[in-house]
Amino acid sequence: MYGLKPTDIDALKPLLGAEITQICVGPADIQFNFHPRGNVSVQGRCELIERSGEVIDVWEESSRPGLFRFPELLMSPVSEVRIDSPKSFVLSFENSLALRVIDNSEQYESFSVGDLCV
Repeated sequence: MYGLKPTDIDALKPLLGAEITQICVGPADIQFNFHPRGNVSVQGRCELIERSGEVIDVWEESSRPGLFRFPELLMSPVSEVRIDSPKSFVLSFENSLALRVIDNSEQYESFSVGDLCV
């Protein structure tokens, strides 16, 4: 099944208060490892967003245009977790940045968070 259901918020809640301690980039994915627990693995699309709502960086499959700003999320605690659409969720961080993770494929897995695979 693709997309997010409102009950999937339960799989995201363990990230609340956690900090990204490692960002791993491969040819087909980007992974965010959290302390004390959690991992977000993105094979689809994710966006780094400023408080104003401006998207300041994008990772989508193997395309990497521009400056890589995702390390700005390192060591900033997650202050909010929310599902913002049936296709995406947002992690807001104490440093005023947000990470939106998007299900952009009807055929393939776009992301996983723990046991949740979308």
